[in-house]
Amino acid sequence: MTKEGKKPHYVGMAGLHGYMPQYLGSFESHELAVESLSQVHELGKRRTAELRRDGYLELNLHRDGNEYCEISECDCNDIDSHNA
Repeated sequence: MTKEGKKPHYVGMAGLHGYMPQYLGSFESHELAVESLSQVHELGKRRTAELRRDGYLELNLHRDGNEYCEISECDCNDIDSHNA
């Protein structure tokens, strides 16, 4: 919980640089966001570990279908506001 009593959550996204994300999801934990992005992009152990550690990973558009994926922490009141 944060000082304001809000529980932080995590926003996972992936897409092309300079455009709205093609993939966007909200998660109750950082690990759930990592698992989701890892599965969607079939990252493997090494790249999953990099995403877990850094919260950001450059992807290969031809191999992965996106140019990047990232995870951001958020403490807004509505975790579902991030889901379209």
